[in-house]
Amino acid sequence: MKCTPEQTPVIEYTGKHLVVKAYAGCGKTSTLVAYAKHHSNLRMLYLAYNRAIRDEGAEKFPKNVTCKTSHQLAWPQFGRHYQHKLGNIRLTDAATLLETRNWGDVRDAIAVLNAYQSSADQEIGLAHFFTGLGEEESAECGADHIDWTIIAAQRLWDAMIDPKNKFVCQHDAYLKLFQLSNPVLPYDVILFDEAQDSNPVTASLVAGQNARKIFVGDKWQQIYRWRGAENALDTQIELGADAMFLTNSFRFGPMIAGVANAILKQQGEERPLVGIGARDRVVTSLPFGTDRYTVLNRTVVGVIMTAIDAVSGGQMVFWNGGIEAYQISDLEDAYNLKKGRKDEIRNKRLFGEFRDFEAYAEAAEESKDAEMNRMLRILKEHDDIPKLIAALRRNSTDDSDVADVIVSTCHRAKGLEWDVVVLEEDFPDIFDEEKVSPEQRVDELNLLYVAVTRAKKTLVINSITQIVIHKSHSEAKRALAAKKVSA
Repeated sequence: MKCTPEQTPVIEYTGKHLVVKAYAGCGKTSTLVAYAKHHSNLRMLYLAYNRAIRDEGAEKFPKNVTCKTSHQLAWPQFGRHYQHKLGNIRLTDAATLLETRNWGDVRDAIAVLNAYQSSADQEIGLAHFFTGLGEEESAECGADHIDWTIIAAQRLWDAMIDPKNKFVCQHDAYLKLFQLSNPVLPYDVILFDEAQDSNPVTASLVAGQNARKIFVGDKWQQIYRWRGAENALDTQIELGADAMFLTNSFRFGPMIAGVANAILKQQGEERPLVGIGARDRVVTSLPFGTDRYTVLNRTVVGVIMTAIDAVSGGQMVFWNGGIEAYQISDLEDAYNLKKGRKDEIRNKRLFGEFRDFEAYAEAAEESKDAEMNRMLRILKEHDDIPKLIAALRRNSTDDSDVADVIVSTCHRAKGLEWDVVVLEEDFPDIFDEEKVSPEQRVDELNLLYVAVTRAKKTLVINSITQIVIHKSHSEAKRALAAKKVSA
């Protein structure tokens, strides 16, 4: 590996505490691999964000590095005891345990529980109520509701971590139990990847070790704050960690880098991303004759609609993460519930508790459950769901190399790259102050940055990206003019 001047000091680092801020496509994994080879006498843990990144790391790192996710670390001591009941909490399961059909209350209890599981805290408390519900919604709640919700969340937690209780156990629960046990990991160095999207429970686990710690990531790729993620990069710098930067992207050239920088400018970032990859281009419509490309949507519904359009045009579709990851089977069950065919429903846990479709729709509205409301939207827009689903399955492939179109949400696209990327139009207007809060704007800009930087050769931008580019260029011109006047 021929190292850049930015990579060399990272590879040769011998300190105790380092943060590496690496922009998209800037070779952070190859830099860490080179670091591991350079320090081959040290036992290292590469802590990956998810299994796919872990598997990729296992193929690249030398033998002195163990590659695991945080959940894999927790599995032997805790996770294996719950393998008979692992899964996600359904609204109806929680309602049954809590003995209520007040769907809003049930939703709040689940939110508090999830906030606790992703935290570094020892016990469920008031802080998790405000974190789980958000400032605006929690501010409207009275003391009685707060007390009930915290107690309800505790009931859910107790049932969840009881191996003999049938109530489902989430994967995050046994990770939380592992963190609470204050484990000592047998490594000299911990390479903590995607640290900008770490949740406090994992960050606390790493921080409690005596090993050399290297936190790596890109703060502008933080896209999971809505489920408890926190930016551990800046936090570690505040705690005294050394800081280094990787800003040269090998993935794309100057054109795509320019779009990324326009987004970064709206975030207040002044350090530019430099595209040193192959020649690239940015366009507003798919070039004529393009036979294979990837479409990124902001929403799951958007992905399904993109796939429907592709299949209608005779194209073969590859679903990033698999077609079932987009609730296709649940959509068919929702259709059967709407038609009164309860005996044909396969997912009894999700749909069996509702007496009819109207009760399901009412629960979706009251709980504001994202998955349930996605189902309602698609059912409203399409009449013959079985025929639609059959067409989608018939024209889908598990081999991305033979697909005409790859479809994915932006969240699932993180860590991946394609030659041609099309950004769809289901991204929100981030400059609409009535609908998007300043905090939401930061999150949406991060997601847009992730989407833009998945492209290697051709990027087809959507209307909101065009607005961002125009806004950033206009602001730069005004700043330059003001600077000339003051001079």
